[in-house]
Amino acid sequence: MDIWIVEEKVTNKFIRDFGHYLKVDGELENAYYLNATGEDYVENNKDFLLEFLLNENRYPLFVTFIVYDDQTDEYITFLKKNKIEFVLNNLDEKRTYYDFSGKHQYHPPCFTARIEDDDSLLLLLNETYWLPAQNEFYSISFSDNLTFESEEVIEWKRKRKRSIASFKVEGNTSFILIEHDGAGFYLLSNEEKYFPLTNFISSLPKGTVVTQINDTVIDR
Repeated sequence: MDIWIVEEKVTNKFIRDFGHYLKVDGELENAYYLNATGEDYVENNKDFLLEFLLNENRYPLFVTFIVYDDQTDEYITFLKKNKIEFVLNNLDEKRTYYDFSGKHQYHPPCFTARIEDDDSLLLLLNETYWLPAQNEFYSISFSDNLTFESEEVIEWKRKRKRSIASFKVEGNTSFILIEHDGAGFYLLSNEEKYFPLTNFISSLPKGTVVTQINDTVIDR
């Protein structure tokens, strides 16, 4: 699969510009953005993410995703049916939607699924990748290092309570954030095995073709 890689520094600007409220609790300097090119970019990036994680072969994985209020029972049923261990919390912030009966508010349901094997990983990503493609928060951690903290933020000159995804960095830490529209993902890590970039590229799944690094197109 053809991919594009961008090296990033994990700065305050990087965190602020990501599009979801984030906090990194600890030292984490570097990230890679990986994007699988092609016309069907959502499906291509989902497939490459699966290839990457299967190639890593590191379990357990902790997959955290936020769903819409009326989908909670559907995902509880799905996870239980497939014997995937999970924790469900409702975030402190409130969301609003409107339908024919008027205005509704709810606390977003947030699932964290513990993935122990390849089959469960395939099932879950195939079932849920549409959520980050709709710009819902979605992360995959190699450790159980994510909590949500309630804070007041300024949006459109008004104070609002929002749930901040806070990643704890202790020892070797790596986690993945899905880009908007499901268009690729960020790997944030302090693990030496992923750096420098040449080491990372050499560890990618067989058949991966890097066509561009940052602004440089790679001649084949």
